[in-house]
Amino acid sequence: MTDFSSYTFCEQNLTALKQHLCENIDLLDHWSEAQSLQLEALIAERHGISADSVLLTAGSTAAVYQAAALFHGSASIIPQPTGTDYAAACHTYGHIVSNENTEILTDIPKDRVYWICNPNDPSGNVLMKGFVDYIVKRSPKYTFVIDQSYEAYTSEPLLKAVDVKDQPNVLILHSLDKTYGVEALRLGYITAHPNTVSLLRSRQQPRTWSPLTIEAGRFLLENCPTAPEATGSIEEFIAETETLRNAIRDSGIIRVYETKAGMMLCEMMKGSTQKLKEFLADGYDISISTCHAYYGLSASFFRLVTQTPELNARLAEAIAEFARQEKEPKA
Repeated sequence: MTDFSSYTFCEQNLTALKQHLCENIDLLDHWSEAQSLQLEALIAERHGISADSVLLTAGSTAAVYQAAALFHGSASIIPQPTGTDYAAACHTYGHIVSNENTEILTDIPKDRVYWICNPNDPSGNVLMKGFVDYIVKRSPKYTFVIDQSYEAYTSEPLLKAVDVKDQPNVLILHSLDKTYGVEALRLGYITAHPNTVSLLRSRQQPRTWSPLTIEAGRFLLENCPTAPEATGSIEEFIAETETLRNAIRDSGIIRVYETKAGMMLCEMMKGSTQKLKEFLADGYDISISTCHAYYGLSASFFRLVTQTPELNARLAEAIAEFARQEKEPKA
């Protein structure tokens, strides 16, 4: 089944990675902290920062929870709609949570944590690099946790770790599994000021990853294209996203919101999302999921992640047929 609800591009060819891991299966015989430190050093080199500004995590979700734990009991602002992990992690560690439109935070200390998903899930909106850089440097009393897990899925310029390496009030979250389309890898990292990374590291559970996971991360960084670039350039991927967006809009029954990344937020204007979901699964072996779990979104919303031109065309064809049936006069 083709999963258009997947968080990542599903057509990444992982043959070379699988072969490499098979050839290095003996790594399971021992665990070495040096191996994870070497991967952090490799990541740091890619970003042009020092290795003590990088912390490996067990995926982007683990990074969110580690950041929430570090700032336990804080006041957190989470612009909505966005991923549900931020609020869940904040509630776990006793944060006072609000979205950007409420007044709940007016009577508490001004020190706050802002959680920004950029590109945003589920909308694909992207905040301009200059704007993010401006608010981070202009607001030193506020902490900004900027989740750039989907950074490989946009051609828009994003905040770079090297740009804020001396800013103690910003953490950038990254995801190797999303970047390279390996969902089960569960390998991410945080880039931040060395003092912040030191505090995070002191609270991190030891021996979080298997040696094969670390080796997979190294191999991906050194040998593989990002998932969207597996079949072409990122510009081609974004152009294909716009083609898919226009095709779905042409159905006449679905509103597709503007996006700057390889995902898009859709809203059913006629018919039900559940009915569309069943129609796609039964007739076309295509999977989508609703966004009802996102704050402020109802079950009429669903999110799509761009796939290959052939798969996208099949989805557009299926939605066009669904729309035709919905528009037919009922007997």
